Amino acid sequence: PADTTPPSRRWQSKVHPAAVLVIICVIVSTLLMHYRLTSSWTSSIDLSFSEPTTLTGQNSSWPQSSESDRQTSRSANTTRSKTIRSNRTEGMHMCTCLTDGNPRNANLPDKPKRIRWLHIPKTGTSFMTTLWSYAASNSERYIDLAIHSHVCGMFDNSSYSMYDFALMRRYPWEMYGAQNMIPPSSLSGEIKKDKMHFGLVGGTQHHPLSPSEKNAEYTSSKHFKMVKDKLLLMASEIFDRNITVTSFFRQPEERLVSAYHDGRHSSGFKQKNWNNLVKASVVRNGDPANHKCVIDGQIYRNPLECFVRFPGIAGCMTRMLTGETCADDILGESGMENLPFAIDIVMNHLDFVGLTDDWNESICQFHRLFMGKMDKLSGKRRWDQPLQGEFSNVHKALRKKVLDVEHLNGFKDLADTVLYEAAKLKFKQIVGEKRCYEYMPIEEIEARKEADPSDLPFLKMDEDGHFCEPMSCADLGKQCGEWDDGCGKTIICGMCNIGRTGLPSTWRVRCVEGQCIDYCPPWNEKGYWFLSDESPPAIRKVTQELNIDQQKQLSPVDAVRICEVACTAEANNEKRQDGIRSFVHDGLCQCGKTPGILQSNLTMQDFLSAHDLNVLCREEKARKLGVLNDNETQPICCPYIGQKPQMPPQWKKPYTIGPNAFEGEYFDHIPLECGAFKECEMVGRQNNAEMVVFDLFNSMCYLARNIISLGDYYGVTKDNPQRYGLILGGTERVL
Repeated sequence: PADTTPPSRRWQSKVHPAAVLVIICVIVSTLLMHYRLTSSWTSSIDLSFSEPTTLTGQNSSWPQSSESDRQTSRSANTTRSKTIRSNRTEGMHMCTCLTDGNPRNANLPDKPKRIRWLHIPKTGTSFMTTLWSYAASNSERYIDLAIHSHVCGMFDNSSYSMYDFALMRRYPWEMYGAQNMIPPSSLSGEIKKDKMHFGLVGGTQHHPLSPSEKNAEYTSSKHFKMVKDKLLLMASEIFDRNITVTSFFRQPEERLVSAYHDGRHSSGFKQKNWNNLVKASVVRNGDPANHKCVIDGQIYRNPLECFVRFPGIAGCMTRMLTGETCADDILGESGMENLPFAIDIVMNHLDFVGLTDDWNESICQFHRLFMGKMDKLSGKRRWDQPLQGEFSNVHKALRKKVLDVEHLNGFKDLADTVLYEAAKLKFKQIVGEKRCYEYMPIEEIEARKEADPSDLPFLKMDEDGHFCEPMSCADLGKQCGEWDDGCGKTIICGMCNIGRTGLPSTWRVRCVEGQCIDYCPPWNEKGYWFLSDESPPAIRKVTQELNIDQQKQLSPVDAVRICEVACTAEANNEKRQDGIRSFVHDGLCQCGKTPGILQSNLTMQDFLSAHDLNVLCREEKARKLGVLNDNETQPICCPYIGQKPQMPPQWKKPYTIGPNAFEGEYFDHIPLECGAFKECEMVGRQNNAEMVVFDLFNSMCYLARNIISLGDYYGVTKDNPQRYGLILGGTERVL
């Protein structure tokens, strides 16, 4: 029959179905010789967010300086880079295969237009560092990956560990990914749809691949007929759409143990099954000696074993390749029913297979396959080395493992074990005879450059022959903006996020000289927040009285103090010459109970520290104590919109997997401060935008033109669900 494989996948070596059968037979036979059937057919996996622990070498973040200060700071930063020898990294992670002379790089696929990450639980959230760098970094500008994995809620005091969301929130797609991936339009205002690249699509969560209804063998199977009503059936990423599909795989029992220790994470289980799983696998009264569970008539006294043997937990990786959730909430099966189809997908259809247990090599191979760019002048392919942060474990498990693989008492996840062998075979084909990854000590790098200056051309050396070690945002003392890294490139420290402190969601945050400043927009409109000699007399008199007139701006506590004085003066009908009562009359202060924040001893630095990229926001003093209750005296900032605002007509909420998938060339972003839907639409029409996106979380309006409907359910991955889109025109183009 004719080869219907999309062109982007024809570079891969095909595996004949007979070979798939041989793989299954050999591995299953071997397993059955060593393990009892009773310990092979049920296994449990709970999905959660923790990463590989096999990473090697030292980590180095990549840093830089801001556009306005770039020229004045370059020499100072370069000098500083030379003088931090006592804190130098010991070496660098290198990918030695990223050269045009490598014969394995002769027939590589074109740069992917869209990448779908099949994120199997417990196989490596850290892969997000590579995927987001792919979208938001280039040869001259790159994002700082050294941010804390915890995200703090904007509307409440919630906090959760999700590095992928933390990274995307700091570097929103519309401001950084789209600017890098989608080339500027021509003078005619048109952009060819085949030139538009969108990077990561389909989200970062644990959505299974969508099975193709065109696969008659699978759709006619008894198993498919039993589960089809529960599947998310839409156009298959692999068979029906030209989307590059990538995934990581992990040794099954290690993955299960990791899941157990991370909250018995079991994506796909509904409440009833989840309750039963917790009952079976959670130790009661803190005494594991008295723990027991009964599964399929067998008594087990090990909570880890109870977890892995729970019906529907085994076979997570196998199921997710064939459209089903990680945990089987429908039939409680082991995954063996899906195995032949899953192996075929791994061997013949996945564009990239990485191994959690061979992380560094996997990162290098992903760069080799997909991140090279053709140089128009030389006609050769050129690569940038991965950012050092891509080799880091950014999502480490916090709990110490008391129970581990040796406590499984011979249990094997049969389906995933077979699949993992297939994944290792596919990975071996990708790598070839010579491995790419190498960890190189700094001394060796400098010696090689001294012997041959043309060696390692991607590394910059100073005039003394030393490796130029870039500075991170933390090194530079920057929380936001773009800065020179001391080695000739620009490091992006991202944007400031609302919700890092305990202040209400009605407050806003602005980047000022690389620092994230909490402020109240109505006060700023009157010139009351950021202080100077030109500030209005009213605020100058008040700040002099409170001895804060030498500051560059007010702190939130300063503003509360002003309101407390103003409300007291108003309540007592005091006759004052400083005009402080006008803060109440002009609607800048709400009067109520004395705020507890005044007893907190919070300083300006406490609020600044909460915005550092690499701190755990929930533990910051300004997060815990910088709280203003509704009935307390405080500044009146922006109107409260709420987490689920009422959308005006024609506005739609786009999803990463779902309808309303429109994208385009984002050409501007406008801070709305206290504005919302109406203001965003008005700004879009004034600037001839074809689409506007209101980002509630960041109070930002993104403007786009040359709009394209993606034509399916795979939208570009975004950082938060509080986004709303409005099409203003120009939607006839379909990707």
